[in-house]
Amino acid sequence: MHARPQDKEILLAHKLQKWARIARYEYVEPNYPRAKARKNYWRLYHRYPEIAARIGLHEWSVYG
Repeated sequence: MHARPQDKEILLAHKLQKWARIARYEYVEPNYPRAKARKNYWRLYHRYPEIAARIGLHEWSVYG
């Protein structure tokens, strides 16, 4: 991702929240598999744990 550091953090935070929301609630994206959303979330979470912690997400945020 090519963005300024402060913008990059905001974009990554939005992505983390998006995948957590899709994985947690089936009605957000009914045609997207929840398991794939969890995989996308965990990939981002393990790559950027400090951003996830800053916005209040943890490894089990995809289960609600």
